[in-house]
Amino acid sequence: MGKKLVWFRQDIRVNDNPALHHAAKSGEVIAIYIEAKKQREQHHEAKAKVGLIYDSLLLLRETLNKLNIPLHIMTCDYFTDQTKLIKEVIKDHDVDAVFFNNEYPVNELERDSELVKDLEADGLEVNRFHGDMALEPNQVKNKQGDPYRVFTPYKKAWIEVHKTAPIEPLKEPEKQSLDIKEQTTDDFSEEYREDLWPPGEKAALERVDRFLGKVDQYKSKRDIPSVSGTSCISPYLTIGAISAKQCIHALLEHYEGDEQKLYGNTWFSELVWREFYRQILIDNPQITKHKAFNLSAKEVWVDNSEAFEAWKEGRTGFPIIDAAMRQLNQTGWMHNRLRMNAAMFLNKLCLVDWRLGEKYFMEKLIDGDFASNNGGWQWCSSTGADGAPYFRIMSPLSQSKRFDPKGDFIRKLVPELKELDDKSIHEPSVKQRENVGYPEPVIDYKAARKRALELLS
Repeated sequence: MGKKLVWFRQDIRVNDNPALHHAAKSGEVIAIYIEAKKQREQHHEAKAKVGLIYDSLLLLRETLNKLNIPLHIMTCDYFTDQTKLIKEVIKDHDVDAVFFNNEYPVNELERDSELVKDLEADGLEVNRFHGDMALEPNQVKNKQGDPYRVFTPYKKAWIEVHKTAPIEPLKEPEKQSLDIKEQTTDDFSEEYREDLWPPGEKAALERVDRFLGKVDQYKSKRDIPSVSGTSCISPYLTIGAISAKQCIHALLEHYEGDEQKLYGNTWFSELVWREFYRQILIDNPQITKHKAFNLSAKEVWVDNSEAFEAWKEGRTGFPIIDAAMRQLNQTGWMHNRLRMNAAMFLNKLCLVDWRLGEKYFMEKLIDGDFASNNGGWQWCSSTGADGAPYFRIMSPLSQSKRFDPKGDFIRKLVPELKELDDKSIHEPSVKQRENVGYPEPVIDYKAARKRALELLS
């Protein structure tokens, strides 16, 4: 009997990994990860994310090696090159079956479809699994069998399916008897804020465990950027160092099996939003090709390159927006409330195409995830699933006063304003700006809001 090849992708973990679990039950396992460097650049993914992936892979290898499973870390340019490398590994290691967990964007689906045809033509067995969503794709449909377009009814239906569907996470595989020989290690490391995001599955599990100790304060603290009120688990979910199923199961265990407490929890709701955006991606592949979810939505973007550059660099003259963008540029992450603020500022007040903002976020975010990032940007621009109505435009000043009332977050990220009083820090005067070298606003808020409403209505 030949060996079983597990192809790791966005699932850098040994626990709750269907492909690894089932491969290990079928025979001796070898594992591979192939970084398609130029393909990732084409997808505008952040170097910080690549760095977290690479270091997490090295830790994954240590864990796999303790189970006598080798992990070959390889690189190529494009998805099309991955098939060639896989076939070489199959030949070199006497592999008769390949196991992997599905990815859902169009490029990945096309690659996998071609790979399966190629391998099956060579007489190999191919086994595909769903390891990215807590419930499998297409399990949650309305009574007519159609996909949901609005989150709240989707969540209600999701809960009903969840009540009857077992979601116990899979355990890590048992130790095997294979002798590990030389393992390929192609270096594609990148710098990232390891002090903020320690790599690996163990770090992800520990972070969830710590967060559960304060999960009941999440609803009241998650919108305040100056405090540690969110889970900060998104980078690990994005690279698959932990699964959504593990997070939901851990929350249910925290509530000692009380499903009503689970379903009423705000963090649980955010995890279901992640599921919703993934299902939107599966049902609406046009969004991977820079098209709106709602093809009839008004799109009235203008060429406002000056405002766009100021936004990217955190010098719009709106302190809360600049603090948010500087947090992104300095850490590779941005607080979720501020993601909405920054997105609406760019696309509705500056009328810059949401696609440009979406791309910039992907280039910077350590948790850059196509489905969630695209879903968030389209929600803010009123072109997406369950999108904000066109007339919903968040005021930077109101949001700043409401969620950073004493200016603690602004002082940290926009230090030139730190000496201002709690009122002025949200809206410095002309003289205060001159004194500290802080720019004038790139737009007149009231005029910009009026223009947006006229154009988008």
